Order: sequence, then structure tokens, then C-alpha cells
Amino acid sequence: MIILHKEQINQKIKRIAREIYERHVDDKELILIGIKDQGALFTRQIASELGQISPLKVTCGHIEIDKLNPSGSSIQMDITASALKNKHLVLVDDVLHSGKTLFYALSAIAQAHPKSIETVVLVERFHKRFPVEVSYCGIQLATTHKDHIYVVFNGTNDWSVELK
Repeated sequence: MIILHKEQINQKIKRIAREIYERHVDDKELILIGIKDQGALFTRQIASELGQISPLKVTCGHIEIDKLNPSGSSIQMDITASALKNKHLVLVDDVLHSGKTLFYALSAIAQAHPKSIETVVLVERFHKRFPVEVSYCGIQLATTHKDHIYVVFNGTNDWSVELK
């Protein structure tokens, strides 16, 4: 079952980018870090929209973490810790379920001593077990634990959110 189709997701990307710009209108630079894979794709879409609506210098990166076992995995980033120090960061993922992946990604990023960290998810579910606050959200869905939410990306701007 399709929850969001491409046009709806594109509207949410535009709204999220505008909200981010509103909070960072006085800043010159912003770093967006997407959780690989879908979060990194979502990051690039947000960065593209920010590039169209703002003068912000936006740098994109990604963080690689085992989503099934984030506490036991080594976390890799393609941006150095020194590049993150005293910068405004936005951590991006596709779906927030328990908050575990974002929690461990935030823990790794916080060690770089950024100026601020915000979070973005396209879909927030209501099953949080970790103390993660979402700064920007596309849609909130009340689902059961048995439901699976998938963000499907089929090329440039061809997205869907599906419930299975």
C-alpha cells in the first residue's frame, strides 16, 4: 500500500528544506549527513532544494552504520571529524522506528564537537525506545510493530513510501 507518492514526497522535501533554511537563515554553512543508503539519497534531495532557495553553502556527506545492529557496528563517515567541529549539522534518515540507528549515529557525530545537531526523517513512526528528538519530519505514522515502512527510490525524484 502506497502511503506517499512522488509528488507528495517532493512537497515534503520542499517544506523540510524551507524549515531548515528558516532556522539557519543567519548561518553561512550547513552540513547534511545522511544515513546510508536511503538517508543519503534523501539528503541529496534536501540539499538540492536548499541550493535553489537559499545562499547557504551546503555540504553533503554520509554515515555508514549497520541498521540491524548499530551498537555492534563500526561507524564510518565520509567527512572528517575536524570538518564537523563547530559546524551546524543535520543528520538525515528515511524512517525513524525505534530511534536506535539515529541514536548511535548521533553519538558518533557528537564526538566531533559540532556547534549544533538537528535531525530529519521522512517518516516518523511512534515506536521510539531511544531518546531521539526529530527536528524536521515529513510525515508521522501510527503503525503496529508488525507493519513495515519502506522508502523506495527509483531514480531521480521517483520516490514512494510504502506500508507492507
